[in-house]
Amino acid sequence: MSIKQRMLLLALLAVAIVLGLTAPEQQPELREAVPTRVMVDRVMRHDLVPSELVSGRLEPARKVALHFELSGQVDTRAVEPGQAVAAGALLLALAAGDFADALTEAEARLTQETRNIARDRELLKLARENHALQKNDLVRLETLGAESLVSKSHLDEVRIQLIQLESELAQLNASTGSADTRLALQQAARNRAARNLERTRLTAPFAGTVNRVTVQAGDYVTPAQLVVELVDASALDLYVEVRGEVAQSLQQGQAVEVDVDGQRLAGTVFALQLDPDPVTFTHALRVRLAADGARPGQVAEVSLPLRNLQQVLAVPATAVLYEEGQTFVYRVNSDTLQRVEVVLGHRVGEWQEIRRGLQADDRIVIRDVAALSDAQRVSVDAEPVAAN
Repeated sequence: MSIKQRMLLLALLAVAIVLGLTAPEQQPELREAVPTRVMVDRVMRHDLVPSELVSGRLEPARKVALHFELSGQVDTRAVEPGQAVAAGALLLALAAGDFADALTEAEARLTQETRNIARDRELLKLARENHALQKNDLVRLETLGAESLVSKSHLDEVRIQLIQLESELAQLNASTGSADTRLALQQAARNRAARNLERTRLTAPFAGTVNRVTVQAGDYVTPAQLVVELVDASALDLYVEVRGEVAQSLQQGQAVEVDVDGQRLAGTVFALQLDPDPVTFTHALRVRLAADGARPGQVAEVSLPLRNLQQVLAVPATAVLYEEGQTFVYRVNSDTLQRVEVVLGHRVGEWQEIRRGLQADDRIVIRDVAALSDAQRVSVDAEPVAAN
């Protein structure tokens, strides 16, 4: 290509660039935005049966921590953890020699006291007879003395003997009078020694399973020291804390449904705290169920019925928008959305109670509300038939 041709091509290229830069800007074609299609329903009143789901761990219905009431050395360890025992079965025993000797001593003192009381009562009977004879003798001598037939010294001697007999009679009266008290003291000592000997044997208060044994033979134990833990897992208890509203709707003995790993079990409200905890303001609830298919330690859920709601405003739960701690629904006015703040009540299944913010027969968007905005134009799909 010659120089002249190259110059011509460059000139044409420059003209094309200049025309491109100076060409008038093409105005975009304005098109009207297509309204978003939304599903709408009317707010209606419904009868709802709300419930509250709470969870906790299952525990044995009966569980007791056992200890000795005496200090002593463990002589016998009769059970091991996991062992089933009958009511009254021996669990542990202390060395009982000293306690057996104390019982023998108390029984001997009781026997001796019983014999002493019997002896004193017999002596009292004899002393009364002797006192009567001596008194009659003194009267006779005093009569003879008045006629100068008895010496004065002999009369004084008889009087002294009568005084001695009266003193002996008083002592015997006092002894026999306190006999019942002294006998009761010795019987109490004997009974206490017998109970202490019995306390050297720790037995099962009910039929169950040994959960823990914390001592070995030869260990020294003191009162209140935990030595055996016994449980009865034939029935289980679910302990939960519930709000006041839930507690007010429950009654003792009421049937409830308990879910244990997907298994539905029948339960009963066994105990319900009337006065709430002063810190949490919750009520302790104990639900009892049979151990069929369940075991201690499992997590269980219980559905607790609340007070029935009669003719309350309710909307599908999918109609509620949650934003920064507030709740809204979109009300449809003709073809425009209005975001309305609402106060929620109970949620029952797919229905959400509305306590404030809407009126019956309001038209609202019932799904896909997260992508909508206030004052947005929409087109309405055919309204579904609302369930009663």
